Amino acid sequence: MNLLSLLSGLTKHDPHAIIAIDADPVQPAHVSRSELWRRTLQLRADLATAGVGRGDVVAVCLPNWSDLLGWQLATASLGACALGLDPAAPVGDLADAVTEARPRVLALDRNVPAALTDRLRAGGAASPGDPPPAVSVVSGPWSEPPVDPSPWDLGGGAWQPSAATAGMPMPATSGDEPAVAFAPGLARYRESVVVRHATSTAAALGLGDGDLVVCTRPATRPIAWSFVLAALAGGATYLFDPHLDEATLPGELARFGATHLAADEGTALRLAKSCHAQGRDAAASLPALRWVGIANATTADAAQSLDELGVPARGFYAPAGVLAPFAVWETDRSTADRWLGGGHPVCADVDIRVTDPGTGEIVTTGETGLIELRGACVPEARSDAGDTSHSEWYATGDRGALTSDGDVRFDGPDHHET
Repeated sequence: MNLLSLLSGLTKHDPHAIIAIDADPVQPAHVSRSELWRRTLQLRADLATAGVGRGDVVAVCLPNWSDLLGWQLATASLGACALGLDPAAPVGDLADAVTEARPRVLALDRNVPAALTDRLRAGGAASPGDPPPAVSVVSGPWSEPPVDPSPWDLGGGAWQPSAATAGMPMPATSGDEPAVAFAPGLARYRESVVVRHATSTAAALGLGDGDLVVCTRPATRPIAWSFVLAALAGGATYLFDPHLDEATLPGELARFGATHLAADEGTALRLAKSCHAQGRDAAASLPALRWVGIANATTADAAQSLDELGVPARGFYAPAGVLAPFAVWETDRSTADRWLGGGHPVCADVDIRVTDPGTGEIVTTGETGLIELRGACVPEARSDAGDTSHSEWYATGDRGALTSDGDVRFDGPDHHET
């Protein structure tokens, strides 16, 4: 199973089901499975024409649009790796990431700040000796494509994605190359790992047809991207909102009937306070919401407060540099630790140990120490060169403990000084 075959199966099952929504205050765009399928196959053909093949990198610097999903699927189907870049990041960081990644193609929003393209031209959009990337100018859900893409040319040419057409056959795909990477560090995950994590997360959250997933982070961030792919694997819908913030979040959840929300602790706490201010009307305004996941919660305040309003809330564990969520509390968990970061690993093929920060020795169950992980969830950039078995332990930099049930409890980042 790969990402393209996941989409293919969903499209055959129900081609008209909505797979993504591009939120807009006036004119939201609903993207069906069949439309995304056509977009993906056409974009795949465009990328192949641009010379993208196995082992290449395609850097995608776009706002929080459904286009991100098509670019990921098309890139992975060619055996290439999609690198998500947040266009809101500092220009210098973006330019450095592009130079380090050496992409064959760079996807840019047509409204990207001129400072970024100027910086890439001045500093070189590629490492010495490497050709500059071709730039694909993406218009997004509402803008018209430019008449001439040449102003975005960095020296490797510039082009626009072709209009999607019907009737393109399912391409033959094979192999298992790194399919997704994140900056900084360019940590990479093989396609089989990404698919396994996405399907496991969808099962853990009970995602299915009719569900709508929202994350408060842009989809170019690792934690949000994992929820995008989990929604895909579960047959749910994902809400892409480039303007989502704490002020608009409650209204967007209600407007689109969100069933699942992933948020950081601060945002969840402010949502809880906003709901409490509405009193009994708060729960009535969010009738569809079945799960609120709070990343790395260190207090029970936000989740407990939402629970009191009838909004089911749980903490989950999302260590930096590892596919998130790494662990979620099971839905029938009744003890208070369900409100804190932690839970049961969503993937079966991982190992967890907790070590003493001073000695490095493994501590006993229930004792606090440093959380270390091993398995497919650890990106290949963290493993020894040439080793794809993920046999090395990865230090998360987090403190926590293992429970007698095999769950992990997150206690916060480690501040131990050696």
